[in-house]
Amino acid sequence: MRSARTIKPVDMLAVIAVAIVIVVAILGHNDSPAVDEFARFRAAQRALPERSAEVSVALVGDVMLSRDVARKITEHGNPDYPFLKAGEYLKTADIVFGNLESPIVPGRDIATHEMVFRADPGAEAALKRAGFSVLSLANNHVLDFGEQGLRQTMQRLDEAGIAGAGAGLSEHDAYAPAYVERAGMTFAFLAFCENALMPRGADERTRERTSARIASLDHKKMAAAVGVAKKRADVVIVSMHAGVEYRDDPAATQTEFARAAVDAGADLVVGHHPHVVQRIERYKGKYILCSLGNFIFDQMWSRETREGLIAKAVFNNNGVERIELAPVFIEDFAQPKMVEAEQAGAILRRCEFEMGERRGFIWNADSKRFTTVGRKVVYGAQKRETGGHKSVKSLEADLNNDGRLERYDLDDGLVSVYEDRERIWRTPATWWVDDFALADANGDGVIDINMSVWKAGSFGTTKPFWIRENDWSIKNHFFVFGFRDGRIKPVWQSSALDAPNREFLFDDVDGDGRQELVVVEGEYSDEDRSSGRYVAVWRWDEWGFFNEWRSEAGRYRNLSVEKEGESKRIAVDAQARD
Repeated sequence: MRSARTIKPVDMLAVIAVAIVIVVAILGHNDSPAVDEFARFRAAQRALPERSAEVSVALVGDVMLSRDVARKITEHGNPDYPFLKAGEYLKTADIVFGNLESPIVPGRDIATHEMVFRADPGAEAALKRAGFSVLSLANNHVLDFGEQGLRQTMQRLDEAGIAGAGAGLSEHDAYAPAYVERAGMTFAFLAFCENALMPRGADERTRERTSARIASLDHKKMAAAVGVAKKRADVVIVSMHAGVEYRDDPAATQTEFARAAVDAGADLVVGHHPHVVQRIERYKGKYILCSLGNFIFDQMWSRETREGLIAKAVFNNNGVERIELAPVFIEDFAQPKMVEAEQAGAILRRCEFEMGERRGFIWNADSKRFTTVGRKVVYGAQKRETGGHKSVKSLEADLNNDGRLERYDLDDGLVSVYEDRERIWRTPATWWVDDFALADANGDGVIDINMSVWKAGSFGTTKPFWIRENDWSIKNHFFVFGFRDGRIKPVWQSSALDAPNREFLFDDVDGDGRQELVVVEGEYSDEDRSSGRYVAVWRWDEWGFFNEWRSEAGRYRNLSVEKEGESKRIAVDAQARD
């Protein structure tokens, strides 16, 4: 957010007077060049496509909470122990999915080398605290404790607010989609288990002994289930428990079923059961993650069985925008830890897929600098619009502390504030607001309206001494408005920025207890307004925002801040796609 000069909020009346003069100068002179230029600018902005809402889904492989994993939980006296090192990353996703390899049912201790699994009641709460939203039950261990074990597992997951897919007490239930809604998008999850892996009691020969059913890799039934899901869902994700254990390459059954799922309409296919990471495939513009390997398992006897992937797929209205791949390595029989550098590279090479990079910047408290880390990304097949997008959003908050929520809407470049359905404030028609955030920008403990604003740069007869001549072009500004004395008033306003904001957000990225302004900065000459050239961090002092750090030059987009261990990670896509 480079600025030629910040406006010091010493005399707010003077600031307001300047704003009034500008509006009068623009609106009062129809022959002003600013009128025509802003009209053209506004028309161009209106023609941009709306920025699609994005929903992220974190996908992991096998989750087994029995045997030595259970012993480690008991040893540490903490049911959350397996999730302590990767759980924060899972929580950065809107939806979390995995394959639960152990029914949740009380019972005897399970010995180290037994092939019958169970997890103690309470595991469902730990899974929920780790962020899990949906779990596949279509696997070869879900009926290890029979129909009652499945029944209790489903009941406990339901009470914890976790959906189950792929198994049930009837065939209809086993093939029924599990639906999750986020940000106006509906996701359907379907899970299937390879016929040869079906546990005893789920096959045709013994159906009379139990009502429990598991969805099988029957192509016809799968296609029918996908068809049902697509009638309601925007995104259909198919999970398959299939393949040969410890094999590097996917088996024919995996490939054939996954491609059939895409043919039927699945948007993403994810695999588990081989206990090792296998390749990623793009088929007809959709992605198949053949096997994500182990996430939580006690198979410490080989490097490959201790490796896994968290695949965070980001969806918008066009499908998969990107899939961020976070390698993990299991420690102490039970605990996946996120890894970087050479160890991450070895795991990612198993994917056999060309990837881009999502670059991260993490504050180092010792050096007082941001260090750069990378995470590999598979980009969606959709074509990226280079003209940018217009934002449409709606938030609710009680910023005037009257006990009633106001609604803050951004539409058609205008921010409007409503209380009890009555509009109480709106930005001027001579501004185009790119985006806004409700945050404590200046550290005074008050949440304000922070806006990226495009407007004419002329100051008329009140031109500040540091401006040589009036500039009628449209420039980007950063404005802070908030409730003061019961009314929405300007708190701080920048002059025209040297570099326009492409994206911005507020977060405490250095852990000092105060929020910083994190920005992707572009150039006014850039035709590609969907990306910027620098990532920058700005800090408020008593006079305004001042730059604390700026990245090396590049092409950056899709800004976010995520928890990374005990630190925060500024994350951006670091290269453009064709």
